[in-house]
Amino acid sequence: MNAIHVGSGDNVATALIALKKGDEALGITILEDIPQGHKFATASIQKGQPVIKYDAHIGAATENIEPGRWVHVHNIEGERGRGDVDTGVRTIQQDIHRRNKVVTSDKEYTLYGYRRSDGTFGFRNRVLVIPSVHCANHVVEKIANAVIYSDSPQTTDTKVVYVTHQHGCSELSYDAEQTKQVLAGTGANPNVYAVLVVGLGCEGVPAGQVAQAIQEQAPYKDVRYFNIQEAGGVQQSIAKGIAMVKDMLKSAMTCTKTEGTLADVVLGTECGGSDSFSGLSANPSLGDASDIVVAHGGKVILAETTELIGAEQILAQRAVNDTVHEQVLQTIRGFEQSVIDSHADIRGANPSPGNIAGGLSSIEEKSLGCIYKAGHTPVVAVKAYAQPVTDTGLTLMNTPGNDIEQLSGMVAGGCNICVFTTGRGTPTGSAITPTIKVASNTAVFQSMNDCIDINAGVVIEGKKTTEEIGKEIVDHIVEVSLGMSTKAEINEQNDFSIWRLATTV
Repeated sequence: MNAIHVGSGDNVATALIALKKGDEALGITILEDIPQGHKFATASIQKGQPVIKYDAHIGAATENIEPGRWVHVHNIEGERGRGDVDTGVRTIQQDIHRRNKVVTSDKEYTLYGYRRSDGTFGFRNRVLVIPSVHCANHVVEKIANAVIYSDSPQTTDTKVVYVTHQHGCSELSYDAEQTKQVLAGTGANPNVYAVLVVGLGCEGVPAGQVAQAIQEQAPYKDVRYFNIQEAGGVQQSIAKGIAMVKDMLKSAMTCTKTEGTLADVVLGTECGGSDSFSGLSANPSLGDASDIVVAHGGKVILAETTELIGAEQILAQRAVNDTVHEQVLQTIRGFEQSVIDSHADIRGANPSPGNIAGGLSSIEEKSLGCIYKAGHTPVVAVKAYAQPVTDTGLTLMNTPGNDIEQLSGMVAGGCNICVFTTGRGTPTGSAITPTIKVASNTAVFQSMNDCIDINAGVVIEGKKTTEEIGKEIVDHIVEVSLGMSTKAEINEQNDFSIWRLATTV
């Protein structure tokens, strides 16, 4: 098979291999070269008429398109997130058809991790050093690295990690509050055993407030803090911090693993560097894994609100009640309105140039493939950025599409394991939450193998089903709980970034 129709009502198909002019695909004669992963028309599409993929609108034709013609950004315009032509969110009436079979597994999954006294479960047992403000970044790095590269005993699970960031001062009140929430949630994550917060002493997000917020979320945790100004400068701060962290690490090394189940999982789902195969292989595979986690009593987070624009009606139909239904619509359409208010076309920022090169033509097309990560279970809650995820089942978290800002928000919300799909390839990972990478195609799995754990490209090749890869993902989660390092962990890919809402002041 050299091409695939995703939905029965589609008027475009995706080339599974590069097609040449004159080739036959799905009974259509190809009229021009079609790059692998890109679309071609399977029916006549008149100018102004909808281009349909996934049984849904992904844009409108800007010219008449014959069957066999290449369909991409040169002859299709996205209709959503268009601040260059719109002043408000468009409501596009269409019939939406989606497979709603929930994948389950009768297999018993036993995890091993660190049971915290509040009942939460950590896949890892980190000692985290974190700055409350960017002025403390250098001191934090020096403290953490002095212990990391010392003779202090550490293991794959139990070791010192740190993150840095560019926030914590000169922020408007709501940005400062969000910074504090992300820092506090990160420290409170069950993958963290103990936290040292380092501040300067005059910042808008004080180290003491961050430490207190961590302690309120996780009262069992060893949380300490100090300010560089009060400690007597850089060198005395480094020495003080090293002593504290070594003491925390010594205590952390006494922890032992206990059994857990998939009910202990708070699974963060993410896609980054997507291509047109992401919605055909990796994302549906992760969706099947998500279904299995939920069926066993676990929690799943769907985020990347910008990458739900054009698919919000599908997600809203799955809401557990009318309140959640309205929250889904308001969250996604509200984010889109903020994009429109910028008076720019979202395309180019999202989908990015790499996404477009990979065959994605509009935010709608990207979104319709993106939501497959969430499987098919009901949406039980909608949460603000970095807020604790507490409901069993699927939760929508309002985050930007930016990979690292999204990952940081989910981790702050309690995500203890993340699965990250990619079509173009990305090394992104978290300092405290293991991040499993899934490739949408075999080429990127092979070319970036030191970054990617699982190959869903075999789905495109017809060798396995999404359900089979979904079950492999769940098995991989179990292996990570047993101590297997993800590729991102091996690479020490400790990425961290906070979603900024306003200008620096």
